[in-house]
Amino acid sequence: MTGPDIGGRTTGSTGELPAVHHPRAGGSFDATVLTFAAMGLFDSLTGDQRARVLLPQADAGRTHWNFLPESGRHGLPLGELDRHQEVLAHRLIAESMSIPAYARVVQVMANEHVLRELNLPVFGHVATTFRDAGGYFLTFFGQPQPDTTWGWRLVGHHLSLNVTVVDGDLVNATPFLLGAEPARFGPFRILGEEEDSAFALLDALSDGQQQQAIIHSKPPADFVTRTVASIGEVEFPAYHGVGRRDAMITDEDRKALAYFRAHPRGLRAAELSTVQRSLFDDLLARFVERARPGLVGFEMDRIASAGGVGELHFAWAGGTTPEQPHYFRIQGPVTLVEFDNAEDDANHVHSVWRDPSNDFGADLLMQHHLDDPHGQGEQAAEDSAPDAR
Repeated sequence: MTGPDIGGRTTGSTGELPAVHHPRAGGSFDATVLTFAAMGLFDSLTGDQRARVLLPQADAGRTHWNFLPESGRHGLPLGELDRHQEVLAHRLIAESMSIPAYARVVQVMANEHVLRELNLPVFGHVATTFRDAGGYFLTFFGQPQPDTTWGWRLVGHHLSLNVTVVDGDLVNATPFLLGAEPARFGPFRILGEEEDSAFALLDALSDGQQQQAIIHSKPPADFVTRTVASIGEVEFPAYHGVGRRDAMITDEDRKALAYFRAHPRGLRAAELSTVQRSLFDDLLARFVERARPGLVGFEMDRIASAGGVGELHFAWAGGTTPEQPHYFRIQGPVTLVEFDNAEDDANHVHSVWRDPSNDFGADLLMQHHLDDPHGQGEQAAEDSAPDAR
């Protein structure tokens, strides 16, 4: 899974797209398929449902992607859709990613049924109000139409999907978050392949390489970069998970685990042997290949243009066996993967794939506005607001 070396990402004085974003030979219908799937769902909604599901494309809430149970979420819960609408919603989800990724999304939502029953001894009947497989909220940011800029989000416990379509042509799919509580129970081990791939790479490293890769003996309770709207130059993890205290860390731990955008921690992929590099590539693919198959090449092109896979760094924290709390990340200029399994005695997992420069299509949208200096894009977003229809 390697992309061509296409050079830099500079933008010409005429405002044309960087080469890495140029359409590929033969064209691409990825954005078109997504748009028509979204249009089919939107057109099936009632007037009240449309008012609840639709916000302007540039709404400030676009970058609020917190995946924990939350009061007052905007959007339309999947549980309130009729059967036909629910199928159309799942068609949109499935068309926005690979089928293996879609299978994980379905498992994450279904896992809420299991968690509700496991939580009953602690939370009693309250568990039924926030462990809800239908409590995943769909929002459109701008009405989906061909050749326009719009996006959609599906968010709820252990799930945050954020897809942006720019000018009906370019697609961004980050942040892309999946988690599971419990991480393993009965037939469920939703993120087991990602975890196994990471341990395979760690175990293949020499003692000296492990010393480089392992940045701290204790993992964070959650992502080091948390669910911030935009990743800063430096980010520190929280002291503990939200609403729980079973994986506390100290100020010293936070410093040791910190994310530095310009100075990645851990072991460079370029320093790996051929066998180790194959394992690293497999691990990276577990996350990048969450995207639609037609978009994976674009993502790899962007990695290539930012120095290549060899410049990505692999960092580990915590225990070195699956039953011990652990964490890893893959970091590069346009790539960030974080995976933690620290709570509930290493049986509560979170994973996220982000793009520090292009989450929510920020890089693409900036170029879109440069190419649209008279505000046509903003006007289109206003026209798609609920009161305009």
